[in-house]
Amino acid sequence: MTNVPTHLFNQPFDSLDDFADAISEHLHCPVTIEDSNHQLLAYSSHEDETDAARISTIIGRRVPERVINRFWKDGVIPTLNKSDEPLVIPTINEIGLGNRVAISIRKNEEVLGYIWVLEVGRSLTNQDLADLKIAALKARNQLLQLNLQTKRKERNDQELLWQMMTGDVSDQTSIKSHLQRLGLKHNHALAIMVFSFESITKAQYRQLTYATKTLQRIDILIQTLDENEFILLVSPNSVTDFDMEAREFIHTFSEQVKERFQLSILAAGCSYPKESFDDVKTSYKEARTVIQLKQLFKRELHKSFFYHELGVFRYIDILKRSNETKELATNHAIQKLQAYDQEHRANLLETLEAVLDREDNMAEAAKLLHCHVNTLNYRLKRIKEITLIDIKDPVQKIGIYLDMKLFRNGK
Repeated sequence: MTNVPTHLFNQPFDSLDDFADAISEHLHCPVTIEDSNHQLLAYSSHEDETDAARISTIIGRRVPERVINRFWKDGVIPTLNKSDEPLVIPTINEIGLGNRVAISIRKNEEVLGYIWVLEVGRSLTNQDLADLKIAALKARNQLLQLNLQTKRKERNDQELLWQMMTGDVSDQTSIKSHLQRLGLKHNHALAIMVFSFESITKAQYRQLTYATKTLQRIDILIQTLDENEFILLVSPNSVTDFDMEAREFIHTFSEQVKERFQLSILAAGCSYPKESFDDVKTSYKEARTVIQLKQLFKRELHKSFFYHELGVFRYIDILKRSNETKELATNHAIQKLQAYDQEHRANLLETLEAVLDREDNMAEAAKLLHCHVNTLNYRLKRIKEITLIDIKDPVQKIGIYLDMKLFRNGK
């Protein structure tokens, strides 16, 4: 192989588009340059020959989600993220992708972006691949500058979000203008999503940001971090369909960060969409309340994401804080069952809670308790004999249910 020309791509370029054109002219192939989140930064001009994936990327200014998902599935992106060598990617007809060669642009272990070369009418030679490595090195400084600008912009965006979440909102016109620059459409509502983790490092925060930017299911305006909580300001595509839209996003986001980055979400909460900027503070409080209660009552609330889905658990904190409740909270029925269980090594208290949790579905409760339905019926009869509680009475049922949860939470 001939020596690699060290002067290659040394001339100054007015823009990344000019740089992409220079790479394209040298390799005689169309070129695109993306940031680390697959947002399009630059692309070269091309002749009539191209492919659907490239056209979609240019039109949408980002790589389509179906292409990103396939690249993760086939190991393309993990390989690029671990290496500074060019990677040859064969045709994938299902996603409209022709033969490509890709290389990551990196500073040490951090990926700043990618260069993609579409092989049209020719395959890149070994010399071409060596030249592409030089191009990636030359692109590093330009992407570092862009990263600095992006980080400054993100800090300003995050400061705005914290002002809204803490109620420090004064200039509505300025906030509206700022959010519109971020993509907020006219008169669209806003909502807050919060995801809780065991801990979040800087590297993991970048991974979470990557996941939100590549999931094209919902408009995410700002993301920020508060210790172990990842917070998103989102703009629903449809207020009426937001419940389903949010659930789909939370589900897919949770799956992707676990599968791709081995990050497990402890709890996720979401607010209702609201049109006033002043309501973002309430939205944040709603989402955090969901998070906090889900962490206290994991089993009961694992399917709940919105405040209204918390049901009676919305009042748990109020009951706990009430001095009067503290004085009156002793439920003698619970005390009797607890004493009976201790004396007879039984589990009547657990049985009652299981039946209440399963909304009187005896088959499900029996399955949870690993016993036969007949055994469960016998236990319920014994519970009624000991406590005189009638769980068919809605007043008694709600009361014992709340007292049971306060009892469990207070242990």
